[in-house]
Amino acid sequence: MISSFLSLAYPDTYEDLYKVSQFFLAFMFLFSGITEFKANRKSVAIINFSVFVLTFFVSIFTLVVRTG
Repeated sequence: MISSFLSLAYPDTYEDLYKVSQFFLAFMFLFSGITEFKANRKSVAIINFSVFVLTFFVSIFTLVVRTG
């Protein structure tokens, strides 16, 4: 999360860091969703899984598509 904040605060310095940090941030939401599902909090787990899917596809799209 710190690297995500750094890449947002200083976009010129940390140019490619947000792509990698967003990828790992997606997996953090996946593991959080699994934990919430095991704790029987299904509504929070569904939100975490949906954020995982969105973040994962955006991170893969930004890694594959080259801009510039």
